[in-house]
Formats: sequence, C-alpha cells, structure tokens
Amino acid sequence: MLFFESIRDRAVNTWNQVVEKSSDGKLTKDQKFCLKFRLPEGEVVSKEIAAEIDITSKLVPGVPKRSSNIPQGKLYLTGHFLVFKDAFDSRTCSFNIHLLTVRKVERSNSDIYGLALEITTFSSTVITIFLLGMRSECERFALELRLQLKKNLKDVKKLGPFIHTCYSEYLLSKNKVIKEKFDSVPSGGLGLVFKFPGDARELKDKSKMKLWFDYFQSDGRNLSIIKTPMFYKLVRVGLPNRLRGELWEVCSGSIYLRYDNVGVYHKLLDDNKGRTSVAIEEIEKDLNRSLPEYAAYQSPEGINRLRNVLSAYSWRNPELGYCQAMNIVVAALLIYMSEEQAFWTLNSLCETIVPGYYSKTMYGTLLDQKVFESLVQQTIPILWDHIVKHDIQLSVVSLPWFLSLYISSMPLVFAFRILDIFFLQGPKTLFQVALAILKLNGEKLLKCEDDGTFIMVIKNYFQTLHLSAHGESPHPKFRQITNFQELLVTAFKEFSIITDDMIDKHRSKHRGGIFQNISTFVKRTEIRNLPKTPNLNSGTLDIIYDRFYSVVESLSLTTGGGSLMDFEAFKTFMSEICVWAQFDNPTNNNDAFLKRLFIKWDIDARHELSLSDLVRGLNTLVEPDLMTAISNFFELYDPKKRGKLDREGILEISEDLLYLTTPWKDGYVLDHLTNVAIENTIADEIIKHKTINGINDVEDEDIKLPETFNIDRQKLEQAQIERYLAGASNFIQRAFEYAQPAEDDEHPEELLIKELAIDSAFSHNKALNPNSPVTVNLPTFRMVILADETYELFFSKTFRESVQVSKPLDSKFNPIRNLRDMFDGLIADGREVANKVRRRMDSAASNALLQINNNGGYESKPPKSKLGEGEDDDEDDEDEEERDDDFGVISIDDKDRALLLGAEAQDLLIKVSESKSGSSTTANSTSTSASTDAPPTSSTSTDAQTKRMLFIATKSDTNLIDFEV
Repeated sequence: MLFFESIRDRAVNTWNQVVEKSSDGKLTKDQKFCLKFRLPEGEVVSKEIAAEIDITSKLVPGVPKRSSNIPQGKLYLTGHFLVFKDAFDSRTCSFNIHLLTVRKVERSNSDIYGLALEITTFSSTVITIFLLGMRSECERFALELRLQLKKNLKDVKKLGPFIHTCYSEYLLSKNKVIKEKFDSVPSGGLGLVFKFPGDARELKDKSKMKLWFDYFQSDGRNLSIIKTPMFYKLVRVGLPNRLRGELWEVCSGSIYLRYDNVGVYHKLLDDNKGRTSVAIEEIEKDLNRSLPEYAAYQSPEGINRLRNVLSAYSWRNPELGYCQAMNIVVAALLIYMSEEQAFWTLNSLCETIVPGYYSKTMYGTLLDQKVFESLVQQTIPILWDHIVKHDIQLSVVSLPWFLSLYISSMPLVFAFRILDIFFLQGPKTLFQVALAILKLNGEKLLKCEDDGTFIMVIKNYFQTLHLSAHGESPHPKFRQITNFQELLVTAFKEFSIITDDMIDKHRSKHRGGIFQNISTFVKRTEIRNLPKTPNLNSGTLDIIYDRFYSVVESLSLTTGGGSLMDFEAFKTFMSEICVWAQFDNPTNNNDAFLKRLFIKWDIDARHELSLSDLVRGLNTLVEPDLMTAISNFFELYDPKKRGKLDREGILEISEDLLYLTTPWKDGYVLDHLTNVAIENTIADEIIKHKTINGINDVEDEDIKLPETFNIDRQKLEQAQIERYLAGASNFIQRAFEYAQPAEDDEHPEELLIKELAIDSAFSHNKALNPNSPVTVNLPTFRMVILADETYELFFSKTFRESVQVSKPLDSKFNPIRNLRDMFDGLIADGREVANKVRRRMDSAASNALLQINNNGGYESKPPKSKLGEGEDDDEDDEDEEERDDDFGVISIDDKDRALLLGAEAQDLLIKVSESKSGSSTTANSTSTSASTDAPPTSSTSTDAQTKRMLFIATKSDTNLIDFEV
C-alpha cells in the first residue's frame, strides 16, 4: 500500500514546481534564472547589464590581450555568482563564476565603453568585462559587485579545502603549472580500483586528458570554468575517465551544491547510522541488482558505497526515499565519482534536471514517454503509422532508455558517452538519441508487427554499436565509422531541431492527461486492495476514496498532503455524509459519538485512520441486517468485549441516541412513519373527492393528485417529536428494568458506595441508585431496541440511510435545506397513491358495511406475512386498509390513529423533499409485518410498540462518478 500513497510525494510536487509552474509563468524570475543556469536554489539577481567579454590567462603566456571575436551578452550578478551568457549563442561564451574565486578586480581605461573591469580568478584567468550602457548604470553595477565580494570574504577559507577535492587542480599542480600543493590524490570513483569501462587506449584517454589540461590553463576550471566552443567539442568527443566525475558536476551544477553543503553528506550518514526504514529495506533488496556486470558491484566496497549514497539521499528526502532505477544511476555515477560527488549529483538529477523521473509514480518519465510519442509522430510519421497500425507499445521499448538514462540499455562505455552530453545540454539529449535509434533502425522496425520483435531489433542494434556502420562501403574512411558514431551524428545533427522549448510545449500539452492517468491508476489499484465490503459497492468506494483524500489534503496543506486521517479530518468527513453529524446541539457532546467511532475504527491505535480503516468502519455503519446493526452499535460501548454494559455504558448509549436522533427528534427530518402518514392523508383526500363525485371504480392512470391539499403540518411534526422523546424515555426505563444485577467482584468500587447513605427518594430508581449495580448484555439490548417501534425503525433503516456514503463529492451537500418548509407544496408519488386509492375504492362498500354493522367499532386483522416470507404486497395492503378510516364515515380516536400511522410506513416525504430540491427519486414500496417473540396482549399503544415491523425499503437514484484511465 505504500506505493499507492505516493501520488502526493515530494518528487511529483518538485516536478510541478520546476516544470509546470515554469510553463504557467508562476515561477519568479529568479527561480527561472537558477534553473536555466543550474545554480543553487535561492540565488537572486541583484544587478544585470549588457557587456562584452574578453578572456586571457596568465598561465598561457603569449596570447594576445584582445581576441577578434568578442562575445556580447548579458552579465548577471547574484549573491554568490557572476553569470554571463552570449546573446546569440550560449556556446560561444558562458560562465558561472563563484565570487569566492575572484582574486582581484581592477578598473580598465576605455575610450569606447562606459566602464571596463578586469577580473582575475584564483585559476589565473583574466576576464575583461566591457560594461555597455550609461555611465551611471555601469558605476552602480561596479559598486554592487564590490559589495557582494565583501559579503563573501568570510567564506573564502572554505575554498582551499574544497579545491583539494578537484582532480583538475591536482592535474595542474602535479605538472607544476600552479603552486598549490597536494598531500594526496583527490578521491575518485570505483574505476580507480576496478578499472574504468572500455579500453583506455582505444578511447584515447591520454589525448583527451591533454586537451583538458590545456583548457584548464586557458579557460579556468571547476568553480571558475568558462565554457567556450572548445568546451562543447571536448565534451562531445568523450570525457577522460579521471576527469569525468568532476566535469559531470560542472555541467549539472551539482558542484555548487557540494561546495555550499560541505560535510552535510557525512553528517547524514553519521546521524542515521543504524536506523532503518522502508526505503532502507528496499535499497538492500536492489544493491546486488545494480550493474552486476561491473566488477565493483560484486565486492563489499562497491556495494557499501552504493548503499551509503542511496541511504543518505533517502534520509535527506524521506518523502521520496528510494525509487526504481535510482540504484542503476547511482551505480554508474560512482564509477567516476566519490560518494559525496555522486550524492549531490543525484540531488541535481532528481530535483532539477529530470524532476519526476525518480519518484514512486515516475510521473516525469511517463510524461516524457507521451512527449516522445508525439515527437516520433511529428518527425518519423511513416514509422509512427506502422506502430499504431500494429498496436506496438512504444513506451514499453523506450521507458528503460529514459528511466536509466540508457545505462541499462546499451554497453556502459557508450552509455557514458550519452551521459556526457546529457549533463551538458539536459533532457533533450534523451529525446534526440531515442529518435536517432528509431531512425537508424527504421527499415527493420517497419517489418516488425509485435512488441517482442520490435524490442529484439533494438536490442541487437545496441549490441553492435562498436561495429562499422558501413562495413561494405568501398571507402576506408566510411568503414571506420561505427554505429555509435553514426548514432551521435544523427541525434545531434539531424534531430538538432528538438529543442528545450519544443519539449516544454509538448509537456504542457500532455501533463494534465498523464497526471489524471496516474491518479486513476493509483486510485483503482488502492481500491482493489481495500478489504472486502459487502455493503459498499465499487461506485461508492470510488466516491469514498475521492472524499477521503479531498478532506485529508484540504486539512494538511502545511505537510503537502497526507495519506492518514486525524480526528479533525474525520469529523469533517462525517459531517459531509451524515445528516446527524451536521447538527450543533449545545446540550450534547457532539464529538463523543464520533470519537467513539474513530477509536473503534482505529485498529492500529495510531490515532489516525487509513482509507482501509475508514472503509471497513463505514461498511459496518451501513449494515442492512437489523440484528447485526444493533450488535455493531453495542460493540462501540463494549471495547473490552465483555459482552455486557454497566450503568455508565447504558447512560452513554442513551445520550448518544439522543444526539443521533436529533434531526428527527427536533422535526428537521421526517422518518418513515411520518412519511406514510402524509401518504395516507393524500390518499384520504383523493378518496373523499371521488366519493363525493360518486366515482367508485377508476383505472390507476385516471387518478391525478390534487394541486393543493391541506395537511396538518404541526400535528405530524409534533407526533414524530413525541415518538422520539418517548423512545428515549422508554429506552432508559426498559434498559434498567430488564438489566441484570452486576456481580460485586466485577464492581469492587460499589462496596465503597454501599456504605454511603442513599437518599430514599432515589432508592427505587435503578438508574440513579448506585447501590444497585446492573449490567445489560447484547440480547437484552436487542430486546429493548425491538420493543420500541421508533428505535427499531432507526436501527433497521433510518440510521443507515442517514449515512449517505454515495453522495457525490462535487455536489453541494446540505441535508437540512429548509426541511421545516418541505410541507409547502407537497407532491406525492402519483402511481403509489393511485394504487392505494384504487384498492380502497374497490373495497369501499364492504368496509363501510362492516364498520356500520360494528356500530362504529374497529376490527383489525393480524398481518398474514412475517419477515422474509415474501407474501403478496397487495394482500398485505388490503389487511392494513381494513384498519383505515377509508371514507371518514366513522371516526377513530387518536390512539388508534397513532397505531395506524405506525402500521403503514415510509417513503413519501423523502421523495417530496428531493423533488423540491430538483432531484428525481423513485421507490418501490412493499409493506409487511411480523410479530416479536413477546406474546400479544390487548390492542393498546404498548402492544403496537412491542410488535415487530418491516418497513419500506427505498433506493435513491445516485449519479456515481465514473473514472476512466
């Protein structure tokens, strides 16, 4: 279940912040600036000005002061960096120079420019900056530069130890180009011990090292390196093994993170040593599956380094922890980098370069798969039509390329060449290489008609990257071109049209759909893993899922959303679906019952509910079986499962029942009995109208409801209120009347109470007399509930229907909605009332004769069917109709009318209220009755309350929300 709680994880949030906000213009100018130049988050541009740049080096004598081609662009100043980018082509000249590396700043006389500054860095590079603009603007920029340099003076002492970790400095020191002394060789990757992939001689590693040695002398290094066209050429031809780690840092910007957070990596390991977590367990499982073809990862040293980096990142980013393919990427980095270098490069990858790739939902990778498909359709339409025609899943082929940055797809020696360019120019490299792979294998792929063959063609191609691309060519130079070289040329020449802006546009187009697909997938999978709930169907679970996370996230914004529901969120959730939870009655402790539910459903005692806990609890709350529903309610007050309740438990139940029945007890909502009373009143009005007009036999469709009719609203309301108040009183009285004496050893505290003097006024009242401890077990509790028709109806139907779990999330839920005014303009169910009127009129003559012969007496017949026997509905209704005052010829007293209202039941006013609020609800009503186990006595009100009733079942039409992947 941990996987499915991850949709709100930090990686997705990071992706939204970095990519989505950028495209929507929600990022600030400074945030966009940091992303563009790969600077640490938080850098703010204090000044910017147009400038021309000239670069020389004191380490390379004889170079002319001014070059013929002077780069022109924007110069930016932040709190820690001096940044420049050529206005026409960033590859002409660009740099991010850390202000700590600036050794001297001098003014330079210029008759052409407003002001010229000559900056010397610690790498002996001299950068002459010709500021363009008004003299005052140039002076302000120079002043701001001076102020920022002063602010950074306190951190200059950090620079010395840091540059001793850079191999570029060691290289120049060893060759006596600089005077810096090194006590030892800077730490590096596992390749120093287990050898680097590939043949160093074939890769011309020494030649590449010499080229970079010259470049470091002329254009700086590490924190003060300047990127010129030569820089890009040297990266394209492949980096030397010993310098690859440092140059990956420079290109990705992680070198700045490492400098700003010296010691953080080792502190994370020390502070969390010996700790365990779910992420740590997952890491341990994957350690031996990380680049098993490389010897280092078959040894304790390599495994331990990999473990350290992955564990440290999981502690630094606990919400993300550890994700799929992260182990492969880190294993590749560690071949060329130290642990600390790999750690900060992983941070840059996950949070800046490819946000969302390494998250539990892989949101970034899935989005880029959709982008890749769009680019294939746009650039290779013939191949795309073939893929669509044969229903080939392109993402199955390309997903591992993007997720592992090609490391797990092609031989390592070639994958690292791809990584060189990827760190330099960003994610567009992945798309360019992927398109080139399909382009170069286009003819073979057009012959594939299934996924398996498609994958096999690509796999075979990766195994032949070292072979000649034109082995049969008569020209020797052509035969020397390998498949990999052809791949690079195709990727970065033919598909140079794939730009960052193009990718961003495609991402913006598909982002919403991808996020919805992931959300739907996570939702459906989590719902499938929920416990079985026979009382909640799949559509209802969909709605509960949406409401659960809607409430949890809205109340936990400060934590970025969560997957567990605390008590405050639980109260909000229940108030949205339960009629009784919306009433604020100061005489009752509204939280008491909800708190009891919360504790009962919190099976792990963690003071929070998961979605599984909530669903399991709601399933018991809407239990349709009467006996089981009563048992579930009883168990709420018997947490120790003793099977009986003491005096306090009985009183707590009575208080909670008063709270739960508030909507009906106060006349805000009408129950089944009152609904049927309204229905009978309407039928009586129609019958009287037909009788007056001499109509004795009509078809159902001829019966129409009157537009207006009189209903004694106050009387019906008052009757319902009195029933619920009487029910509460009867519950207390019967509970203590039928309660059993408690044993003294179970209530030792009673021994002390017995010695106290008890007022004789309370001695006869078991509920108030502490000298008479009593308990109520489950069978007795059931008997007490079943003895009252109002409470029996409440547990069999009213309470269950008040929990509207299938109420759509997006509808405005207001169960009160002026219920006191719902009597105005009542509209009954015409068909139901018409059927009743027809049956009454058919038996009018015999009923009238029977009543006259009895001299106004009232003869009742016992109901024919019992619960579950399935007798014909019409026969049951006829038996009940013989008790009704059909024509108003003979009056009946209020007691008999109360029995009548209780014997015929429910649904009309629910339909009426829903029709007023614009909803359409239909119900098919059946009425049966059954007697309780208690023996029948005289025809009194008490008799009627002890009879077991079966009430009308209704089904409201609810529009469920369907989610499609």
